[in-house]
Amino acid sequence: MTRSLSEVQQEHRQQQIIALEKELDKMQPLLKKMHLLSSNAVSSAARAGTEGDAFRVLTQAIQQLGQDINSDVQQAHFALNQLRNGLDDAAQKPLLRQLDNALSALPTAIRKGDYLAICSSVEAAHTETHGPSFDSVASMLKQLINTLRQQVVQQQDALSKLQALM
Repeated sequence: MTRSLSEVQQEHRQQQIIALEKELDKMQPLLKKMHLLSSNAVSSAARAGTEGDAFRVLTQAIQQLGQDINSDVQQAHFALNQLRNGLDDAAQKPLLRQLDNALSALPTAIRKGDYLAICSSVEAAHTETHGPSFDSVASMLKQLINTLRQQVVQQQDALSKLQALM
C-alpha cells in the first residue's frame, strides 16, 4: 500500500512538531533552576538588609523573567498541540503565527537575562559583606542564560523546519 504525498507530508509535519516539543521540554529544567536561583537570591538579598535592596530588585526581575519565558513556552506548547491535531491549512496558519510569536519573544528574554546578569555582577562588586553570594548568583544566572540561549537557537531551527513543511 502506497501512501499519498499528503500523508507523507503530514507525517513529516508530525515528526517536526514532536522535535520542536522535545526542544521546548528541555526548557523546563532550566526554568526550574532559574526559579530556584531567584528564590535563593531573594533570601540572600533579605539577609543583606539595606545592603541588598538593589539586589532584591534584580532578583525580582529574574523571577519575572523566568515567569515570562515559562509563559512563552506554554503558549508555544498550546499552539503545537493544536497543530498536532491535523487542522486544515486555514486553521494552521494562525497557529503557526502564534507559535512564531511565542518563540520570537525568547531571544528578547535572553538579552534581558544577559542584562540582569551584568547588573547582578555590578551590584555584587559594590557590595562589601554579601558580594560573594551576589556574585555567585550573577555567575549562575549567566550560565543559565547561556544554556537557554543554546536551547532557543535549537528551537528556532526546529521552528524553521516546521514552517517549511506547512
